[in-house]
Amino acid sequence: MVHERLREAILSAELRPNHRLVEKDIADWLEVSRTPVREALFRLVQEGLVIQRKGWVVRDHTPAEILEMIEARAGVEAHAAYLAAQRITEAQLTRMEELIVTMEDDSVSRLRLNELNNVFHDIVTESATNAVVAQLHRRTKINYWNLNQPVVFTPADDEIVNTQHRQLVAALRARDGETASRIARQHVDNTGRIIRDALGLT
Repeated sequence: MVHERLREAILSAELRPNHRLVEKDIADWLEVSRTPVREALFRLVQEGLVIQRKGWVVRDHTPAEILEMIEARAGVEAHAAYLAAQRITEAQLTRMEELIVTMEDDSVSRLRLNELNNVFHDIVTESATNAVVAQLHRRTKINYWNLNQPVVFTPADDEIVNTQHRQLVAALRARDGETASRIARQHVDNTGRIIRDALGLT
């Protein structure tokens, strides 16, 4: 529980890069002893989300690391979509379609949109029903709103994202793994392009 809560806080930007993590404060916050907090922090170090620097600190990824994560993420998402095409349930497809409708609503805040987008992509990974793919999905997760440099999506970017979401669900409904895989890869590549532009990366 402690590991999952800290991990989610880091990935959701509740705890931002370079934030100092004090064991006692975390223990008080989560109402646990310091032992599980320390164990969770060691796990987060292994996952690349925390570093030890005169204590514990939320890791700030370098531009080179971000590029590597994006490259790896594209492969993971593509294969998850390929597997999901044969294994996804009707309930999961319906939920994805509901999420799309909400995400396309202009009144939804960017913060809420980010949360819904996470749920959308988590459903694809869950429906792949492959524990190793799920682990790789977690390991390659970088949320663009958790970077020190602001990453801004233009209305044109949002339109591309929305279109790709709908195309992905259509491919999954058609049980077309090859198309689902291709769209998922394009989707991550598109997000990667936006992040690279924002960070001045080539």
